[in-house]
Amino acid sequence: MPKVPSEGSSSKENPNVLKRNQACHQCRRRKLKWWVPVDAKRPACSTCVRSHAHAVSHAPAGVEVPPLPECTYDEIPETPASTPDGPKSRYERLENRINELESLLRQKDQQEAAQGTSYFPAQHANPNRHYRQSASSSDTSDWGGVMAGSTMGTFSDYNFAAQAYPTPQADGPGSAYPNHMPPPFEARIDSVSPTGFGVSNKSSPASGSDGLGLVWSSWSSKLPKPELVRHLVDAFFAFHPHSTRLFHAATFMASLNLPPNHLKFPNVAILHAICALASLYTAAVTSPPRLNPEEPPDELFRRRHKAKQGRPDTFADVQADLARDSCDEQWSMGENLFEVLQARIILTWFYLAHARWSEVYLAASTAMRISVACGLNCYPPFHTIANPTRPLSLLPRSETIIEDECRRNAFWLAYCSERQHGCGNGWALCLDDVDVTQLLPCRGDRFVQGAVVSMNDRQWAQSKDIFVTHPEEHTDPFALYVKAVMLLSKVKNFNLRFRTRQFSGDPATMPIASEPEDPHHPNDPRATPAFMELDGSITSFRQSLPRHLSHPVGGDNGVDWYLYTVCLVPHAAAILLHEPHAEVGQRSCASACRILEASRAILNLVYALTSTSYDISLLDNFSTFAWFLAGRILARFLEAAILVNGQEQIPALVNEITYIRVAIAKMGERVPLAYRYGRMLNDFLMQKCGQEHAPPVSALAPRWPIVPIGTAVSSYYEAAESGTHFENVPDRSGLQSYPRGT
Repeated sequence: MPKVPSEGSSSKENPNVLKRNQACHQCRRRKLKWWVPVDAKRPACSTCVRSHAHAVSHAPAGVEVPPLPECTYDEIPETPASTPDGPKSRYERLENRINELESLLRQKDQQEAAQGTSYFPAQHANPNRHYRQSASSSDTSDWGGVMAGSTMGTFSDYNFAAQAYPTPQADGPGSAYPNHMPPPFEARIDSVSPTGFGVSNKSSPASGSDGLGLVWSSWSSKLPKPELVRHLVDAFFAFHPHSTRLFHAATFMASLNLPPNHLKFPNVAILHAICALASLYTAAVTSPPRLNPEEPPDELFRRRHKAKQGRPDTFADVQADLARDSCDEQWSMGENLFEVLQARIILTWFYLAHARWSEVYLAASTAMRISVACGLNCYPPFHTIANPTRPLSLLPRSETIIEDECRRNAFWLAYCSERQHGCGNGWALCLDDVDVTQLLPCRGDRFVQGAVVSMNDRQWAQSKDIFVTHPEEHTDPFALYVKAVMLLSKVKNFNLRFRTRQFSGDPATMPIASEPEDPHHPNDPRATPAFMELDGSITSFRQSLPRHLSHPVGGDNGVDWYLYTVCLVPHAAAILLHEPHAEVGQRSCASACRILEASRAILNLVYALTSTSYDISLLDNFSTFAWFLAGRILARFLEAAILVNGQEQIPALVNEITYIRVAIAKMGERVPLAYRYGRMLNDFLMQKCGQEHAPPVSALAPRWPIVPIGTAVSSYYEAAESGTHFENVPDRSGLQSYPRGT
C-alpha cells in the first residue's frame, strides 16, 4: 500500500530551501537532498545537532565523541543589507549634482567675462593672422581635422567682431550714416601660411591647456569645433559685404555665446552655411583647388566634371552640403522657416562666389519662393483682397523692430541675388516686380540701434519716383543698392518681354509715329516709349545720387562696397539695354556710343579702386560681372578697329582691356567666380581679335602699373612683373589722366 506523503515532503510547501553554499560544510559533504530539513542555524545547524546526538548515543565503547557538534560555514563578511533608494533620494542626488555643475559653469562664465571672452576658448592676441592670400591653392588636404572631436593648429585669433559692427555714432552731417561696417585693416586680407590640421598644439585653445577647453555635450558633431566656428563667423561679419544686413550682428554674436541647445542659439543650417562661405576669407581651412583649365568657364553643371577629375570634397563643399540638407529637413518639418531662408541666401552667395551656376539658379529661386511663402515680398496694406484658405505668411508676427527690419533685409538680399544672377542669362525671373510691394530697407544706423523708423517719406518698392527721389532720413548705400538692382530688374524684364508685349498690343512697345523709321531697323525697340522711359530712368538715377553718396572710393572708410556697386549698375544697365541694338562699326550709332561710354565709365571705377590698397576680392560679386561686360564691349570695339586698321585706337583699347583683365585676374586669385569671368573674357577676346591681342595675364604683382599710350604690351607685362608703377592712369581715350588716390 503506497505511503501517504507527509506535509514536509512537498516541494511546494518546503520553506527551508537554502541558497547556494549557504549550508554548512558538513551538510554539503554529506550531499543532503533538498527534502532534508537544513536550516543553517548558528553555531550549529539542526542537522548537525541531530547527527551529533545520534553519534553520542550510538558511539561504540572507547570512542570519544566531541562534546559539541562540528558545524562550520564559509567566511562571508557581514555587510548591512542596503535598502534601495527611493525616488525622492535619487532626485535629491541629481538636483545636488546639477547645482554643482551650474555653479562650476557660473564660475567659468565669470572667468571668461573677466578675460573678455565668450564661452568659446580664450583667444589671445596673435600677430600672425591667418587671412587667406589666395583661394586657388591646389592643396586638398583632409578637412576632417577641423570637425568636432579633432585637434587643429592655431588660426587667426583676431577679434573680427570689433571691426565688423562698431558702436553706431550719432547723426551728423556728412557722417550721419554708417553706410556699412568699416572694412577691417583698411579692407586688406594679409595672410600667412595655413597651419596643418591634426597636429596638437600646447598653446592652442583647443587643447584645453588653459582650462577653458570645454565643449558643450549638445554641440553638433557635424559642425567644426567651436573655436573654428567662432573664427569663421567673425570672418564672415568682418569681410562679407551683406553680413551685417542679413543679421543683426550684435544679436547674432550674443546668441552664439549661448549653449547649443538654447532656443536662441543660431540655427545649425546658418552656421554650416557661414562656415562654407567664410572659408574664402581665412587660411584656417583648406582652399578649393583651382578650376580645371580644360573645363568650359561657363559650364552650368560642374559636378559632372568632378568625378572625372577625381577632386575630393573640400571643407567648404561639405559644409554647404550639410547646410542644404539641414534646410531641406527643417523646411519639410515646417520648423525655423526664417532661419532656413537666411541659410538659403548665404548658400546662394556661396554658390555664386564659386561659379556653380546650376546651384546658384536653384538656390536663388528657392530663396525667393520661401520669402514669398513667408509673406516678405509685401507689406500691409498691399495684400490680396481675396479670402485665401492659407495664411498670407507662414511666419508669426515679428515681435521687435529689429526682427521686422531683419526680415525685410532678408527679402531684399534674396531679391538682389536672384536679379543679379538673372542678368547673365535669358531665363525668366522667379518673382514679378509688380508683386513686390515691400518697404525699402531702413538706414544701417537705425537697424543697428533698433530704433523706431518713421513711416513719413519712407519709400515703397512701387513708388513712381523711386529712382530720382532719395529722402535723406531713409537713404543710405544699402537702400541705393536695392534701388540699383531694381533698375537692373527692369532692364532684364524689358529685354525678356518686349516681343510678347508688342505681340499683345502694348502701346508702350509700339514705335512712336512721329519718329522717323530707320529702313535698316524696322520696328526698332529704341523708338518705343518703354525703351525711352527705361533709358531715361538709368540716366536719372545716376544723376540723382546724393552728393555725399556718389563717391565710393576715398573718404574715411576707404571703399564703400555698396556705393561702388551702385555706381557700376547704371553703366551695366545701359550696356544690357543698348548692346543688342549697337552697331559697333557705325560711328553714327547712338547705342554704340552709349555702350562705349558706359564701358569706359566702368573702367574709370576700376582705375579708382586699384589706386587704393583695398582688397578687391571683398567687393560684391556683381562687380566682376560689370567688369566683364565692360571688357567684352571694349573687345568688340577692338575688333572693329582691327578691321579698319585703326592704329590710333588699337593700342588704347588693348591697354584698357588688359587693365580690366588684370583686375579680374587679381580678384580671381581668391574668388572662383572672377577666375571664370576672366577666362570667359580671354576666350571672347581671342575669338574676336586673335592671340596677338590677348597676351597672358599675370596677377602676381600686388599693384599693377598703368600703360601710357604707345607702350608696347610686352613692356606692360615686364613692368607688371618688376612691380614698377606709373603715376597716372589713362582715362578713356588716353588723352586725360586719372590722378591716383582720388
